[in-house]
Amino acid sequence: MATYPFNYHTLDDLRTAIEAQHLQIPVSEDLSVLSESIPLGTSGVTLDNRLIVHPMEGFDTTEDGAPTELTMRRYDRFAESGASMGWSEAIAVCLEGRSNAHQMMITKDNLDAYKRMVDSFHEKSGGKPIIAQMTHSGRFSAPEGTLHPLVLYKNPLFDKTKFHDIDEIPVVTDEYLDTLPEKYHNAAELAVEAGFDGIDVKACHKYLLGETLAAYEREGRYGGSFENRTRLFRGIIKDTAESFGNKAFLASRFNLYDAMEYPYGFGCSRDDYMVPDFEEISRLVTEMENLGISCINITMGTPYLTPHINRPHTNGGVIPEDPLIGCDRMIKYTAELQKRFPKIAIVGAGYSFFREFAPYVAAGAIKSGMTTLVGFGRMAFAYPDFATAMMNGTFDKSKSCITCSKCTELMRTHHSTGCPIRDQEIYLPLYRKYCQGK
Repeated sequence: MATYPFNYHTLDDLRTAIEAQHLQIPVSEDLSVLSESIPLGTSGVTLDNRLIVHPMEGFDTTEDGAPTELTMRRYDRFAESGASMGWSEAIAVCLEGRSNAHQMMITKDNLDAYKRMVDSFHEKSGGKPIIAQMTHSGRFSAPEGTLHPLVLYKNPLFDKTKFHDIDEIPVVTDEYLDTLPEKYHNAAELAVEAGFDGIDVKACHKYLLGETLAAYEREGRYGGSFENRTRLFRGIIKDTAESFGNKAFLASRFNLYDAMEYPYGFGCSRDDYMVPDFEEISRLVTEMENLGISCINITMGTPYLTPHINRPHTNGGVIPEDPLIGCDRMIKYTAELQKRFPKIAIVGAGYSFFREFAPYVAAGAIKSGMTTLVGFGRMAFAYPDFATAMMNGTFDKSKSCITCSKCTELMRTHHSTGCPIRDQEIYLPLYRKYCQGK
């Protein structure tokens, strides 16, 4: 694989590299747009600026899924970042759907802990909204720390990896899938009671709901036709809207497309799986909008197979292309969806790659109408007041995320995750112990 060091010393260097490759990455030195308030789609909520915190796994809860002091610290930092909205990491809707023994899972027994976390977020952010992300990890379920996959169909693309032996994995039944709407309902009810302002019905990265969307060859009620493949996702959105829509707005962390060859990838052209099929994508997003989704947080691919697609980076993992190409892909396809659905608040992703130049690219994308909002995940781990610094034009590159992927390396060990570079006191010892064996 080639290496792609971050060799952009000035904004002009970045512009030159973008122009040399004829990319559609926008740049604007007018940062005032970052501070503009904006309605959050049709939710009735107004955000006081255009920057949000992406959902980022922390894997630092108690065994029953409750926030710990370390979890509270993380969300307090997000609250004080200056961003206009927080977005929780994945909250499992059932025990068997957890991807980690310390993944969030909200229950009646730990509800008070979530109330304290959300109350603290609201207090420290000045009342800004926070979304609860509901998930079932599906083929990546590991509720006790070891993989226990729940898959909807055989996928040889994953069989080529270290994740599982495809021949030994039973496919989940329709009867099991029939039980999930109630589990999502119960988890959403608790999240609303805890004080979360929005509910994210997550469908991305080949977790269970995302995997249903590409169940082209599955038999039964949840496979084959578009109606069947989207049945579970649409049904959960519909129930959430009808049950809690007057108490919390609806959102989705959503794979615009899977970037996987047919029949394993949703939203992909059958001629070239690296190109989105916007006919299929738009058909589903139209349904999502009609059911009440007002905000979509865009991602693509899956970090387990194609991390360069959903989080362009300079070090760690597979880097088969110049990360600028990955950023361009994310930005231009997000722009196409925003153009088709102007009433939905689209959240753009991948901007942490640009480091100290991220504010200018974010401003360019927003000013050009390519996205409504820009989210930061890795940057939020690294730089506690990133949003305030971006809006004020005081961004300090010595505090920036350097897209080294060490947070991801740490996450893959199933231990508490953060930035070993910029938050060294807590996370560097963990990185040395679990990633370097020191």
